[in-house]
Amino acid sequence: MARPGRLLASFLFVALLAAQTARQLPTTEGESVAGNKVVLPEAAKGKVAVLIFGFTKASKTPTSAWGDKIFSDFGAQAGFALYQLPVLESVPSFIRAMVISSMKKGVRENMRDHFIPLLHGEAQLKKLVSYKEPDDAYLVMLDSTGQIVEQQHGPFSDAAYRQLRADLQAQLSNQK
Repeated sequence: MARPGRLLASFLFVALLAAQTARQLPTTEGESVAGNKVVLPEAAKGKVAVLIFGFTKASKTPTSAWGDKIFSDFGAQAGFALYQLPVLESVPSFIRAMVISSMKKGVRENMRDHFIPLLHGEAQLKKLVSYKEPDDAYLVMLDSTGQIVEQQHGPFSDAAYRQLRADLQAQLSNQK
């Protein structure tokens, strides 16, 4: 029979290990193209959220493909949020307003509160998503407490989406 002291030590070790592996999104803020200030992960608390980061102009294609598919399947579901986050810190400041204005024209009205160009924190975000391929979409899934539960990157594919969809459905069912 295990001794109580040993059980407690084992439990504490497992709890410490879990705490070290749980990752939190760093506080990230920006202004949505609808003109509202958004602070993540706080804005997503209480919801399962998917954040889609893009770091180059060419990443628009995969980020849009992921965003459109996720939004069509989950956009109306209670307890879910989707945020598209183009990272524009490296865009020269004198043309940022023009770039954002151009982006805004391509964003559906019902997604404008959740489309947030990010102007700061690029290096930290690249580290967070294990940035490798400049033109990929980088997806981060948060649980309802704001913890990162999944990450992936790449172009949209049916196989990758099936896995994300299953994981997203599992997170949403755990939330209830």
